[in-house]
Amino acid sequence: MMSVNRREFLKLLGFAFAPTRPFSGDWERETPLVTSIREYLESVFSGLNMALDFRCINGQHDEEFRIQINATNLYPVASCFKAFLALDYFLRTPQNEWHYDENSIVYRTIVYSDNTLTGVLLDEVGQRIPGRQNAVEKFNDFLYTTIGITNGLHTWNWPNNPIVGISDARYAPSEARQVFIDGQPYMVDNAFTAADLGRGYDFLVRGQYFASSPALRDAITTTISLLSIPAQEYQSPIERAYPAGYMGKDGILPGRDIATGRVVNDAGVITIGDDAYILAFLSAGESESTAIIMLREVVQQIERYETEKEL
Repeated sequence: MMSVNRREFLKLLGFAFAPTRPFSGDWERETPLVTSIREYLESVFSGLNMALDFRCINGQHDEEFRIQINATNLYPVASCFKAFLALDYFLRTPQNEWHYDENSIVYRTIVYSDNTLTGVLLDEVGQRIPGRQNAVEKFNDFLYTTIGITNGLHTWNWPNNPIVGISDARYAPSEARQVFIDGQPYMVDNAFTAADLGRGYDFLVRGQYFASSPALRDAITTTISLLSIPAQEYQSPIERAYPAGYMGKDGILPGRDIATGRVVNDAGVITIGDDAYILAFLSAGESESTAIIMLREVVQQIERYETEKEL
């Protein structure tokens, strides 16, 4: 298994990042311990409608491993994309106009996942970007050109938000953009991959150190601080599997709201010592209890890696 090394990472985001010191590069091969972890996770995820992008970024900002299971398959993204909408807001808005206290639109979009205000925020950010494209198209361009995420929103038709009816035809459901659950195809709006989300959190984790622009660095660190705030009286799936806390954004859809069946998603970062573990988890048509069990399996492998990597 070959992973994207730091030089390639910086090259892909060259306009946004520049190395600040010499580096040795990421690990270029899978160690026996990582092989064992990967094979174990592949076995427990087998037969489930779930996807995982699981990465370790060490204290030297190198990617130590990347384990991917169904990571390039499309799944309903639900609310997980909102993490990157916050970054777009902080990048497009002059810093003296940032509002992210608990009553602000961006806070309520991220911490409480307010779907109506998500549309308000998409509209507000879109108005700050020149061009004839609509707010959804502008956000998708940001995902692709700035972060390197290859999928995007088709539409955001939550009732009573200002962008109802606006869409991006590039990401419309089609034969080429279907979600498969138990072999059955579904036309689903707003489908992403676990690799997309893993890529996005890699951008945040390593970008806070390598951003050449102070504005970008401030936008990333403020986004991270917002994503680290736990919602009151609510735990995301990763928080339920790892109660010590994480930085990230989940997305849940009841089975009655989508033809694929219940969607249980979560993506974010667990930090242990100097290591940042990125977990991007997507599922559809599976129970919430099964999703939590699988996330606990991943957490157990993090603990195993921390214990055994120096042996």
